[in-house]
Amino acid sequence: MITALTLAPVLAAFVILAVPERRARVVALAGALVSLGLMVYMLTHLDLDAKGVQFKEKIAWIPGLGIDYFVGLDGVNALVLLLATLLAPLVVLASWKQEERSRTYFVLLCIQFTGLFGTFTALNFFHWFLYWELALVPAFFLIKLFGSGEDRHRAALNFFLFTVVGSVAMLLGFLFLYQQTGTFDFVELARNGVDAHPLIFCAVLAGLWVKVPLAPLHIWQAPAYAAAPTPVAMLLTGVMSKMGVYGFLRLVVPIFDKQLEQHATTLMTLALVTILWGAFLALRQTDLKRMLAFSSLNHVAYCVLGVGALGIAADGMKIDAHELARQGVILQMFAHGLAAAGLFYLVGLLETRTGSRGLSDFGGLSAVTPKFAAAFYLLTFCSLGLPFMAGFAAEFLIFSGSFAVAPAVTAAATVGLLATAVFLLTMLQKVFTGPTPDRHSTMADLSLCEGLIVIPLLFLLFFAGISPVTWLFWSSVLN
Repeated sequence: MITALTLAPVLAAFVILAVPERRARVVALAGALVSLGLMVYMLTHLDLDAKGVQFKEKIAWIPGLGIDYFVGLDGVNALVLLLATLLAPLVVLASWKQEERSRTYFVLLCIQFTGLFGTFTALNFFHWFLYWELALVPAFFLIKLFGSGEDRHRAALNFFLFTVVGSVAMLLGFLFLYQQTGTFDFVELARNGVDAHPLIFCAVLAGLWVKVPLAPLHIWQAPAYAAAPTPVAMLLTGVMSKMGVYGFLRLVVPIFDKQLEQHATTLMTLALVTILWGAFLALRQTDLKRMLAFSSLNHVAYCVLGVGALGIAADGMKIDAHELARQGVILQMFAHGLAAAGLFYLVGLLETRTGSRGLSDFGGLSAVTPKFAAAFYLLTFCSLGLPFMAGFAAEFLIFSGSFAVAPAVTAAATVGLLATAVFLLTMLQKVFTGPTPDRHSTMADLSLCEGLIVIPLLFLLFFAGISPVTWLFWSSVLN
């Protein structure tokens, strides 16, 4: 079942190569919908009496090296895999008007879907790493070939170099770990525990540090997000930015738990610096895409703050601080993925309609495009963490768990929330209030087709905010 979910998009890519180019988008959408359908089926057919990995598929692949093809669904990957499969068809729909080299574009997009799905389902490092890299390569070409601006080539190259260097470091770390333990199996490594050399931990940490990213290794992120085509930017911020956080939950927390205990405060401090630095950089931006890129940096760092809290002892507390932080991290990945993807999509529509995305180029759009403005406001409010939206529940859980074990660092991180409110409200004020420039007075409002992309995101964000237990159910029952 999971194999079919993972391979459906890449099979669609092969079909795209064989059908007329005008059918490419239809085939890509079909592949993404098949994966989503299989994901929904699995979530609705869980064995509620069982714990741990379900829908397990384990086949000996290279027995001599202890490498198995091992995939499954558990409390760590259930919600983030749902996020990826939900966004995949929406990204295809957002790419519907792609005409230039559409065959190449949709083939690359489908390959990237498979890389992402595989990364979130693999439970053996060997093919987990293959999927990890598979998600990287098409993203590079999508930015380089289909991005906008003269800087797209440099942005794509920096994105590739930074992430590859991080990946190589992580690969070396796991190769040394394999020499020590004789296995690549995530479940076995977590069950038996490892007393890894500090350099091994540092190598794995470096790979995840780049991928999240955390300061100061974030310099590739904003140029890549700004240069990428809008649908690709949706995928980068909505799903790919969660790969690093997922890596922390899958690798660091269960396997390197001893090292995490030793360096938890350092990791939380690094997350704090990224939260504050991301907010500061967002405040300085005049380009809407770059502002949202730094906002994403700021929000994903909250997840790492929660991960750090998992490494600090919480004995004797009346609340389960670790479970609160863990659930908050998982829900934050889901909530931010939906909200950020929606905001990037709307900014892309602004750029398509006006030829601009400068913060000072707009004003008074709420009077001209009320439906567009309403959608933009609601997605922004989720990023702000307002009550009854998923972002509020996620951040409340993270801060509750983190404050219980590290009150000083967590209290300092709340400054990031205030800074986030400042730059996001400033964005709303400059784009949607005040007088409307004459050149934008006839700007088209959100169409029905465009609404089909935004409305599902808003529905899920409200649903997860009003009833977070419904969405955290899968991570709880499978934990």
